Amino acid sequence: MAAKAEDAWTIVPDWVSELALMADAKGLASAAGRIGYSTAVVSQVIGAKYPGDLTKVEDKVRGALMGLTVICPVLGEIGRDYCLSQQAKPFAATNSTRTRVYRACRSGCLHSGLKGRA
Repeated sequence: MAAKAEDAWTIVPDWVSELALMADAKGLASAAGRIGYSTAVVSQVIGAKYPGDLTKVEDKVRGALMGLTVICPVLGEIGRDYCLSQQAKPFAATNSTRTRVYRACRSGCLHSGLKGRA
């Protein structure tokens, strides 16, 4: 996968290189599972052919594989990948922490990528 990245990108971004190295070391499925995307998406990203939002994939890679953290107003310091997965969860009135996270993600958190946030 590292060779594929070198062939596909003019200058390989550090996070793509990290993803490719993980795929080479542990396998494509393991790398994909680690960042929460399919093997097809990982392959397309490495091959510079992914038509989706590269910023989200980059944030997942930086959080899961490169140790990028953010400060959540509810949970404290968490991985960027975990932050993104929490944003994607639906409202759950049965869990007070999830309710607080849900509201924080939608009321101006700097790390929220949700549309319509205040």
